[in-house]
Amino acid sequence: MTAETMANNLLTEACANRISDIYFLPRQNSYRIEAKNSLTTYTVAELDVDETFSIMNFLKFNSGLDISERRRSQKGSFNYHYQNHPINVRISTVGDFLNRESLVIRLIYPQDNTSESDLDLLNYLLPTAKQKGMMIFSGPMGSGKTSLMYALARKIGQHKKVMCIEDPIEIVEQDFLQLQVNVEAGMTYEELIKTSLRHRPELLIIGEIRDQQTAQQAIRAAICGYTVFTTIHGKSKYSVIQRLKQFGVTSFEINNAINLICYQRLIPTDQRLELFADLLDHEEIQKYQQDEQEDQNWRQMLTNAKNNGIISEEIFEEFQAG
Repeated sequence: MTAETMANNLLTEACANRISDIYFLPRQNSYRIEAKNSLTTYTVAELDVDETFSIMNFLKFNSGLDISERRRSQKGSFNYHYQNHPINVRISTVGDFLNRESLVIRLIYPQDNTSESDLDLLNYLLPTAKQKGMMIFSGPMGSGKTSLMYALARKIGQHKKVMCIEDPIEIVEQDFLQLQVNVEAGMTYEELIKTSLRHRPELLIIGEIRDQQTAQQAIRAAICGYTVFTTIHGKSKYSVIQRLKQFGVTSFEINNAINLICYQRLIPTDQRLELFADLLDHEEIQKYQQDEQEDQNWRQMLTNAKNNGIISEEIFEEFQAG
């Protein structure tokens, strides 16, 4: 069996089971292949080193990576078609202290299974999304922040100029102008934001605020009258405000730039992986900065879900801290 056949079989099975991540993990004389979905992580296979290198080289080649480099970190992507749907495949590699290469595949699926509760959230956010200013989406990696931003952008971005700045581009959208960060080429978040504003977009999506320079540029764009969607990592909707202040953003700028903060998690229920969102609107943002109130909303939301039989006690314990 060729490396191409083995890789395609692995990706086909992963797509059929809605796997989000596949791990190639080195062992003493072999590699363990693990898969992760919304509920669990399990072992797919145990392969010898030569078989694994063949599959990894095929994946790296298709992602535009250097197949001879096994120590330094690399990242790339390619599209894989499953049942006539393009699946974005993101590849990340790095070598451990013994120079054994590991590889992770992230699978980004088309947004074709929006639930009724997701639609309710989208419709609730639409009026705010159409306003000038900033909307911030927060939560850990894999909580659906980018998917929600793009869903909103499609709703309000028809016949409008939408620009996206990400590292890397996760969801390919033909109708948007998408720019990818490339630090080696001088295309940082800060520089790309400056460049994008010269194009005067009606909606600017900034993949992530991760440093002071990006925070200042994004806030400035919102204050100057642009509609900005962005993400930031945090454990609650209130922690977003604290992180912005750590990046040097003032209370005055926060009050004048931010229309809404959405903290979200994808939480397994009996039926599916459900999006839970805790929102902080403009008035509540101002009130929080005056009162520095405690964040009890998230815990109360999960308590209600547990009491109504939507989530289990075990899931409640796992997610109650954010």
